[in-house]
Amino acid sequence: MTACEPHRIDIQQGNKVTPENYARLKTGMNRNQVLFVLGSPLLKDPFHQHRWDYIYYLKPGNNEIKQSRLTLYFEGDELIRIDDSAYRPEAHGDKAKIEDLDSNDLPPTLAQPLE
Repeated sequence: MTACEPHRIDIQQGNKVTPENYARLKTGMNRNQVLFVLGSPLLKDPFHQHRWDYIYYLKPGNNEIKQSRLTLYFEGDELIRIDDSAYRPEAHGDKAKIEDLDSNDLPPTLAQPLE
């Protein structure tokens, strides 16, 4: 007989950046356009007003933790750089949606097939 594991609820925190919204993000957008597409960032550091961090954390019940981070850099009001090195669309549970998107609409780091 095996021991039963108690049910644990999913814990979700931060900004869920869907692949569809990520694909809409483009350098040259102003801050209001970014807010419209992604919503307010989880972190707006008053000492680094040129940087916005969209952080997502998911602990699905008894499964392993998934995390994702997207960092945006502004010069004045204009988005000049998107750091997606820690962006993990699979952390958002949207792998099927990513595969349905046209790879031409995705940044190069997401246009590659997921494993």
